[in-house]
Amino acid sequence: MENEDGYMMLKFKNRFESRKKSKDFILYLQCYCLMLVLGCIGILIFIMSVIGLNFWDREMDFLQKANITSLAGNHYVCPSDWLLNQRKCYRFSTVSKTWNESQRDCLKLQAHLPVIQNSKELEFIQKSLKSGQPSWLGLYITSPGKQWIWINEQLFVEQEIFSVIGPIDNMSCAVITRNQVYSEDCDSKFNGICQRDAV
Repeated sequence: MENEDGYMMLKFKNRFESRKKSKDFILYLQCYCLMLVLGCIGILIFIMSVIGLNFWDREMDFLQKANITSLAGNHYVCPSDWLLNQRKCYRFSTVSKTWNESQRDCLKLQAHLPVIQNSKELEFIQKSLKSGQPSWLGLYITSPGKQWIWINEQLFVEQEIFSVIGPIDNMSCAVITRNQVYSEDCDSKFNGICQRDAV
């Protein structure tokens, strides 16, 4: 009888431990599956984020390369290596040439040396220039005592937006830096800036 009770106790204890082990195993298995699922979800979120950022970068690259902006519902576009500002496209050359050579280079690109019409345009050009790299403007004077003229044949009104400093020779052209515009011999060599209307 004692053996039976002992056997029964042992059998019951073994069943209890067996059930406890199977419950622990099932709980362990559930936790493992849950962690596996959460890990997969985390990896998917990471992959989707990387892909999303990649598409975002490509979209931003396209917008920067095409230089597209929207003003009052209209879209304006510049070629890929030009900068867009106030419906105009600008290309900043890094090659030093004379004023006439720079103007010819711009004409080949269906553009011209810049004609500055307002202070925002002046500010944009000056901020876009690299320090220590003065560039030609589309402004010249044919002889001392005459008035400065833009390449579009408009007279330059001194002091309206900026003034041209420095001495004037028989053929002087305007050079712009990050903080001033000054007179220079047109046969000197500086970088050019080409300007054209955005499309």
